[in-house]
Amino acid sequence: MKAERAGRAPLTPSGILRTGVAIADADGLAALSMRRLAKELEVTPMALYWHFADRDALLDAMAEQVTAEARFSDDSRAAWDRRYRAVLSTLVDLLRAHPWMGRLVIERLVPLPHYLAALEILLDSSDAAGIEVHDAVLLAQQSVQAMVTLVECEPTAPGDPATSLVELADLHTALDNLPDRDFPRIRAAASALTTPLDVGRYYRVGIDTVVAGVRAAAPIG
Repeated sequence: MKAERAGRAPLTPSGILRTGVAIADADGLAALSMRRLAKELEVTPMALYWHFADRDALLDAMAEQVTAEARFSDDSRAAWDRRYRAVLSTLVDLLRAHPWMGRLVIERLVPLPHYLAALEILLDSSDAAGIEVHDAVLLAQQSVQAMVTLVECEPTAPGDPATSLVELADLHTALDNLPDRDFPRIRAAASALTTPLDVGRYYRVGIDTVVAGVRAAAPIG
């Protein structure tokens, strides 16, 4: 029989997933064990296996849930590169909300509807651009990897804003004092190199770069 929690609502797959996602969001995938999840839900670890065969099945279901919530939308009448860009933009939003998804989307193909639907848009967009299917798969994989890297490597400011501004000012001075004969472009870029991150621009340029690379591989362009 299923293990029920005395005086609490019955254990359900949706409740397990909500708690699993919350743990992963807060502490990362490494912290998400069946034992930790059971403790949070106040059940025995064995109770979880009535709903999920193992941790991998749980992770697949978590990936499917957050992908469904991200709402990857598509307009098949739009230009292929616009469709491709829309998927990558939504993926970035998903990864920023759930950083633990980065490893999953790189390491596994989740055979569930919403997850597959996002991949379908990338492959259909590539097909519309005339890209051969094997290349389309590689480009999709590499595009996803690039988005994961963008999110994982997003520059972050030091905890103390005042310290950050002082450090940036010192760096600007150091760059501005470089020999102009040897480093003219770095000196010209001193302000840009020491300006606090514009997050929107950071992701826009990153996505533009990837889409431009896919476009270069497209016979139709």
